[in-house]
Amino acid sequence: MAMAEQQQGLTIGVSGLHFNVRYANASTGDRGPSLRIFGDVDGKLVQLLRFDCFEHEPHFHYDPDGKNNLLRMDKANVSDPIAWSLDYLRGNVASLVRIAGYGTLAEQVDEAMITAALPMVDKALRDTIPADMPGLQASGLCFEVEYRNTRTDRGPSLQVLGEVDGQRVQLLRFDCFEHEPHFHYDPDGTNNRIFLNTTRVSDPIVWSMDYLRGNFASLIRIAGYGRLADRLDEAALAGILPGVEKALRDSVPRG
Repeated sequence: MAMAEQQQGLTIGVSGLHFNVRYANASTGDRGPSLRIFGDVDGKLVQLLRFDCFEHEPHFHYDPDGKNNLLRMDKANVSDPIAWSLDYLRGNVASLVRIAGYGTLAEQVDEAMITAALPMVDKALRDTIPADMPGLQASGLCFEVEYRNTRTDRGPSLQVLGEVDGQRVQLLRFDCFEHEPHFHYDPDGTNNRIFLNTTRVSDPIVWSMDYLRGNFASLIRIAGYGRLADRLDEAALAGILPGVEKALRDSVPRG
């Protein structure tokens, strides 16, 4: 069964182990990238570890098909389950395989080789996220883009969402409208709305991306979500902005 499971998704072989990457939809309704680490034990391919970087309850398993010790990630401190999982693996694969119950296999692990391969594993995990999923994600935040038509205006709109006390909350919104571009702090709560100065802002999308870059934590703190702001990775969020900008521009109807 392990071999059949491994044949799904993408598998990266390194130091005698097989890092199998796929996007999983759990029976609980949760979903997300999943990393399964297989090794050869007595001539059989065995799943040693599994990291389920799920949206709602990210967790990992020791010996998933055997004793299956499951440990949940602390979402209060883990904003990016993929980054957390790879940091947990870096330099520790032999120890984790030993904890899973496979000491002989652990002795054969080359930590340097595995560490060198982790950036490839990271990219593979992120690439599993379906392109047609609503929004882009980074550092625990979700970016949803749509083209909005109001009674008096229209244009691309960006919602920045995050999880607060188990609920998905709209933290910020940028309405890059034709006539009165503006943005909101905490749109569904205090809804502080600020209008852009159109005599100085010729491209509301560019202005919004520049305003966000390097300032996510400050803006989300101003919106009233300080605990969430403290967990953000500004570099990861800045890295996703080109994709967000493209999505905003692609939302504009053609013709």
